[in-house]
Amino acid sequence: MKLIDEKKIKSWGMSGGFKVASSISAQCPFCAEKVIFALRSHTTDVNSSSVASTGICPGCSRAVFFWTIKSTTDSDGNVRHREYDVFMYPASEFGYPHPKLPSEVPEPLQKALLSTIDSLNSQNFPATAVGARRTLEGIFKYRVEESKRNKSLFQLIDEVKNNVDLAAPLESLSHAIRAGGNLGAHFDAEHEPSEAQAKQMVELLDYLISYLYVLPSQITDLEKSLARE
Repeated sequence: MKLIDEKKIKSWGMSGGFKVASSISAQCPFCAEKVIFALRSHTTDVNSSSVASTGICPGCSRAVFFWTIKSTTDSDGNVRHREYDVFMYPASEFGYPHPKLPSEVPEPLQKALLSTIDSLNSQNFPATAVGARRTLEGIFKYRVEESKRNKSLFQLIDEVKNNVDLAAPLESLSHAIRAGGNLGAHFDAEHEPSEAQAKQMVELLDYLISYLYVLPSQITDLEKSLARE
């Protein structure tokens, strides 16, 4: 089963006294189309505080199953920020998955990355290249002072390189993504980004965000855990 990102839940309803997802934006696991599933045939299980639902893909007419599960605490008994989880079965095996990003990643940056991934998964490779460049620009704008954010992407990369411990390979990959984005932004029938190039741009963006945001967050969590021992 696959946990559905809460941003993909478009509307909620009620069934048997429980809150239940009623429409979800997701990629069909059978035809790979990104569609809106209208959920129906709700079956409530009071003992597990869950509601099972069925959604029919409007593209291929195959049935996909969803479970809305109420859970107010995590495995350690701590209160969760989200009261309901929604799972999908079967899980989509197509495309590049959305990474789970920590709250330290600014929301506009998260949206830019996910939009770029959606462009890749819909096989719009020029849009992927443009989105990759836009996401990269967001990454570096958040790494400099606000007064310097109007600089070009090339200048932003150099600014961060001079003021932050940014390893040489990361500088190189950042300029590579920038160049790829320039390719996608200008019409050239003979030199459009390929699927492999677009996927590589997304993978490198994912790596760069992980290096700058996810890894420090994980280190902080580890330090907190060790401090409690």
